[in-house]
Amino acid sequence: MTTSSTSRSANSAHNPWRVILVGRTGLDQVLRRDANIELIRTRETIEAIGELGDPIDHESPAQAIVIVNADTLEDEPSQRKRFVNALRLVDPGVCAMIVNDSDDAFDGSLRRSQSLDELVASIHDAIERADRSAPVTLRYIDPDDLSDPIDPIDQITGTDSGGEKSDREDEAESAADGEPVAESKPEVTVVVQNDSFEHRAQRTFEDEDDIHKQVVMGLDPKNTPQTASTHLHQAPVVHDDEPLVLAMLKGKPILDAALVQINARLGRSDITLVKPDEPGAMLGVPIVVGDQNVGVLCCDDERWLNTTGRALLKTHASWLSAWVRLEIQQSQLRKCAFTDSLTGAWNRRYCERYLEAAIKQARSARQTVTVMVFDIDSFKHYNDTYGHSAGDAILSETVSLLKSVIRPSDRVCRVGGDEFAVIFYEPTGPREAGSKPLESIYQIACRFQHQICNHRFPKLGTEALGTLTISGGLASFPWDGHDAASLLDAADRCAMESKRQGKNAITLGPGAESVCHLDR
Repeated sequence: MTTSSTSRSANSAHNPWRVILVGRTGLDQVLRRDANIELIRTRETIEAIGELGDPIDHESPAQAIVIVNADTLEDEPSQRKRFVNALRLVDPGVCAMIVNDSDDAFDGSLRRSQSLDELVASIHDAIERADRSAPVTLRYIDPDDLSDPIDPIDQITGTDSGGEKSDREDEAESAADGEPVAESKPEVTVVVQNDSFEHRAQRTFEDEDDIHKQVVMGLDPKNTPQTASTHLHQAPVVHDDEPLVLAMLKGKPILDAALVQINARLGRSDITLVKPDEPGAMLGVPIVVGDQNVGVLCCDDERWLNTTGRALLKTHASWLSAWVRLEIQQSQLRKCAFTDSLTGAWNRRYCERYLEAAIKQARSARQTVTVMVFDIDSFKHYNDTYGHSAGDAILSETVSLLKSVIRPSDRVCRVGGDEFAVIFYEPTGPREAGSKPLESIYQIACRFQHQICNHRFPKLGTEALGTLTISGGLASFPWDGHDAASLLDAADRCAMESKRQGKNAITLGPGAESVCHLDR
């Protein structure tokens, strides 16, 4: 660290940065003091890739910095290079740095002992040194086309595969012979493998209510373009993949849109898509993703199918298989961006977006939205006494207990270490006419509080029963807050009041008390 770098950082404000911390970097508290840094924490490298590809909102800083704890990465240099290349694919301008280690694959390194000014100066220098001007060529390889075995995960490499000489080796030999060598672009090879994925099972993530789709897809279902339907008379553009792109963006299955395109390209109307176990599937052409058959292309004209048609359908089955793999990856990235990997709850990003959208809908429909914010009393004590694995178990079991008492339309979100927010909102009202009124939200909250008190957490030994409690607060729109930020703030103030009362309490705001119809 040079004196000039430190001085520059201390005396002049830098441009806004979006900093993504991966693993236990130890830099959270220091960087949080910089007002020009939007700080995001992730546990795994795949989560960091998801966060990089999906900023919190349009006001998030354009310049992204990913800072990784060395312990989170494998020691193998090629694996580290693959991770950095993966970041480059998502955002070519990203600055990748590593903590308490040095590695040429990264743009720079940081130390936990550095002050805020020193950290800012180091990041600034790494951004300036990083060369983003060179174009990148992407080459997508199917694992079936490779002779060498590959890892059982999606691999992103910066090396050539196979036994033949690479372009770089040919260039090196030409240079050694004195021949002029044309300037080449760096090449990144992407190997896609999804053998263990059950395609149709993923539909549950996208098949949610309209607010969920608006949050996850970033689109308003009422104002987005319509995807191609299965009505063949709509005459889609024969060589246009846009219907599949639109279906994917809206979280809808791409198979229907693809079937329309296949019929149009082949000038037919009798090509259908059937399940592998349906009658007639043995005569068709399977669509294979990894080692799984996701559907079979069939045709009523068996004579055409058994002559020229089979080769044509094989070509389109291969084309559709690539689209399905892309659809799978999109779904996985969306999950990484909106869920907490430890507990399975929704994360802070999802909480804020969903709550804002729910309030907007509730305002139009004259409905209420209630939020409960709570944390686990003395959680640090259990974490420090029994270890992080015990703390992780407490958090996971807390979410499981909470999901067992809330309604299907409610949302459980982990918004901090041991801090949670529950959004109570039923946009469609009672599911059946004449059904009994739902339990009050306060009753749900109290039942959950009681479950926590009486639950046996195996890793806490003799302290498991009767010692774990929660303190929370309830606030309701429109009385306690007019938007997501003010409503969460009101619920948080009530939770702090519960702490002041001696913990193990749930405090209601005026609006929440009205909604819950308490007879106190």
